[in-house]
Amino acid sequence: MPLTRVRNWEAQLASLLASSSEVPFVWGSFDCALHVCNCIREISGVDPGESYRGKYSDEAGATAQFGSSLADFAAGIATTLGCPEVGVTFARRGDVVWIDNGTTHGALGVITLDGRFASCATDKGLVLVPIKRWKRAWRVG
Repeated sequence: MPLTRVRNWEAQLASLLASSSEVPFVWGSFDCALHVCNCIREISGVDPGESYRGKYSDEAGATAQFGSSLADFAAGIATTLGCPEVGVTFARRGDVVWIDNGTTHGALGVITLDGRFASCATDKGLVLVPIKRWKRAWRVG
């Protein structure tokens, strides 16, 4: 069954993004994948990151958990959750995107409430990434 968005998801997502703005990047606790899972939890009430939190503590451990392609990992989780892939130009607020950040794995983010950027956890804190760097997207609810 596909995810559905909970009542008042916008306020919950806004609150999470505000409270996460100063959280330091920590593998297995607050990284791009788990930030997205936190956002999905606020939007839908379903926590896809529950089985991953605390299971790794560095990039090698994250690769062991998520595989060599973060985009493929996200696609697999999206399929399990019933979140269809959509073209990035059709992605909307609260949807998940895979971002080309110039690294081997890329990064995951969630489209912010203004719809113009994706919020992504990095070693520099949360950053806003414009659509031109979004390469894949999945509908959340």
